[in-house]
Amino acid sequence: MSLVSDESTVNKFTEDFNKASIRYGDMKKQLAEDMVKFIAPIRQKANAIRKDEPLLNKIMKEGAERSRESANQTIEATRKAIGLKYF
Repeated sequence: MSLVSDESTVNKFTEDFNKASIRYGDMKKQLAEDMVKFIAPIRQKANAIRKDEPLLNKIMKEGAERSRESANQTIEATRKAIGLKYF
């Protein structure tokens, strides 16, 4: 909660906890609302990327190239480690 809620909210629930008067349902509801607010900019950025098809295709192409390169290095290291060197 301290990562996504403002200080006054955290203090209120800390006080309630210390007084043994906390209502966990209220805390969970507040935490959920604060998390939604916290991730809103991330969600907006993701939606913008999804709508920009040329950018999305570029990102996927670059990711595939990096993945292919990494996989080839792993395969080569594995073949070397177990003595399978066909070419």
